[in-house]
Amino acid sequence: MEKGFYSFGTMNFLRVETAMPEAEKKAILAEAQALCARLDDMLSAFKPDSEISRVNRSAGRAPVAVSPDVFRLLRRAKDISEASGNAFDITIRPAAALWDIGHAGQRIPSYAERLETRRLVDWRLLELDEAAQTAFLRRRGQSIDLGGIAKGYAGDAVREALEARGVDSALLNFGGTILTIGGRTDGSPWRVGIQNPLLGRGASVGSVPLTEGALVTSGVNERFFVRKGVRYHHLLDPRTCAPARSGVLSVTAAGANATDLDGYTTAFFVLGPEKGIALAERTGLDVLYLTDDGRILATKGFADGKYRFTRNPARSA
Repeated sequence: MEKGFYSFGTMNFLRVETAMPEAEKKAILAEAQALCARLDDMLSAFKPDSEISRVNRSAGRAPVAVSPDVFRLLRRAKDISEASGNAFDITIRPAAALWDIGHAGQRIPSYAERLETRRLVDWRLLELDEAAQTAFLRRRGQSIDLGGIAKGYAGDAVREALEARGVDSALLNFGGTILTIGGRTDGSPWRVGIQNPLLGRGASVGSVPLTEGALVTSGVNERFFVRKGVRYHHLLDPRTCAPARSGVLSVTAAGANATDLDGYTTAFFVLGPEKGIALAERTGLDVLYLTDDGRILATKGFADGKYRFTRNPARSA
C-alpha cells in the first residue's frame, strides 16, 4: 500500500509491503502523515507560527524555548556545520531569501548585497542552552532554514514509528530523501534510481540497491533559473552566499541515518569531489558525484560495496 502527501515543501510517498491487514496499513500510513505534519509545523521557516519562525523573529533580542525535536535537530545541524568546515549552515536563510530561487522574486543579487548578507550567515552565532532548552540567534537579521536537513529528520522519525508498529518492509521517499525498512517481501533489495540532473524526472544515470539504509541526492535540477546561459541553482555556498561552483551536477550520499545524510549532502555538493569524498570517508558515509564534465566519482561503498552503483549507459550524465 502506498500513500502520497505534501509536506516539507515537496511530495512524499510512503510504501508499505509488510504482510498485514490493509486497514492496519492504512492506519499506520495516516499516523505517519500526521507525524510529518506535526514536524513540518515545528520546523518550517515559512510557517509564521512554527518554532523556527519564532526563533527567527527573536534574533538579536531573546532566546526562545523550543521542543525536544527542534533542539535536537538544531544541535545536530551545528555539529554537521562544524565538521564540514562551514560548507553546511542552517543560518543560510537570509542568502536564500536574497536569491529567492524557484520563486517569483528570483534574481541575481549584487556583490555588495551578498557581502552584506554574509555577516548574517554564521551557525556559530546560534546559541543553544541545553538546560533551558532554548535557541538564540545572536545577531539581528539572522534566520534559520532547516530545508537542508528537515526531510532527513522526518524520515528517521517516520521509519522509527513504522518499525515500532511492526512494519518490516517499506520504502519512504521524502522528495529525494529515501529510506528503507528491510528489503522487499521477496527478499530482494529495493532498487533506487539516481536522477540525471540534466534530464527530466525519472531519467536515471543508474541505480543502487538499498536495504535497511538511507539515500539522499541533491542536484542542480531541483530549483534553478538560467540567465545568459548560466544555471543558478538553490544549493548555496554559505561562504559566498551564492550558488556553489564546485563542478558538480549532483551528489548522492548513502548511510544509516537520513538526518546526517541530508545535512552532509549539501556540504558534499558545496565542497566538490576531492574535499567531499575526504569528508565522507572521515564521517563513515558513502558518496557518489556526477560532475559537470561527465565523470562519476565515488567512495568504495558505491564502487564495490553494499551500495554498488549500476550505471545505465543510455542515461549517462
